[in-house]
Amino acid sequence: MLARLPVTLRRTLRISLLMLHLAWGVTVAGLAFPLFKPVQRDRFITAWARRLLRVLGVRAQLAPAPRLPGGALLVCNHISWLDIYLIYAAQRVHFVSKAEVRAWPVAGWLAQKSGTLFIERGRRADTARIIPEMHDLMQDGAWVAVFPEGTTSDGRALRRFMPSLLQPAVQLNCPVVPAALHYRTLAGEYSAAPAYIDDISMWQSLKQIVSEPGLIAELQFGEPILPNGHRRELAALAEAATARLLGAAPARGTPPDARPTGGHGAAPARGTPPDARPTGGHGAAPARGTPPDARPTGGHGAAASDTAPQTPADPPA
Repeated sequence: MLARLPVTLRRTLRISLLMLHLAWGVTVAGLAFPLFKPVQRDRFITAWARRLLRVLGVRAQLAPAPRLPGGALLVCNHISWLDIYLIYAAQRVHFVSKAEVRAWPVAGWLAQKSGTLFIERGRRADTARIIPEMHDLMQDGAWVAVFPEGTTSDGRALRRFMPSLLQPAVQLNCPVVPAALHYRTLAGEYSAAPAYIDDISMWQSLKQIVSEPGLIAELQFGEPILPNGHRRELAALAEAATARLLGAAPARGTPPDARPTGGHGAAPARGTPPDARPTGGHGAAPARGTPPDARPTGGHGAAASDTAPQTPADPPA
């Protein structure tokens, strides 16, 4: 219904509904969470996230998450702060988020109440601190979620997965579940509206999303990957699995034996003429020779080095 309204009216109604939804979340988290059993709290977080997506005009198309007997580490590409709620709507997880989020009004408080782990980006010592916390949660049967690209993108290409926060899965021999998400218009075309990039503010990002007639958000899960070696090998395998789900080529620097070898989005064979290679669209990699300033540079925070901590750029709540 809201899709047919003028943009200004549609935006106003959705933001008003969002304020009410946030107030409901704050009230329940503050008053009822201390009385809830863990399973009740988890159900509320999932239901609240699904309702939030509907309030914002986002139609979630969620594949079922793999059923596992114990804990797992979820890894996923990262486009928007909406990603958090899309994943919450499908599977209860504990996100690893940048420390700055904890200080944000409302969102930071909700993130803390939902069990988010906070990490200071760029500090290896803080990565060492957070890994035991992830380890304990996964050992107790919980799922922990990270965005190993280390930043957001426009969703049309996949960045290299950095390995440091995959260490708990290696230590526990715990499965890593690859996931992939992307956003489309109601007509089925690629949408850049949710992309939280180019230093836009949270308010600007929100206005972009609620101004759309509607969005379709898709979340898929791959087969769980059991660690068998170093965390760098595990990161490369997880990246390749996510790339296959997206129909995208893995980021440059991914070992060749971890790259998808066929199907939609596979890297072109050597010797393929340049004009036959994919030059755009969802998941296309920049052509060789593209000036650095013309390549997608991601969102809030540049990609870190191989050993830097990977943290989602956006607020879980």
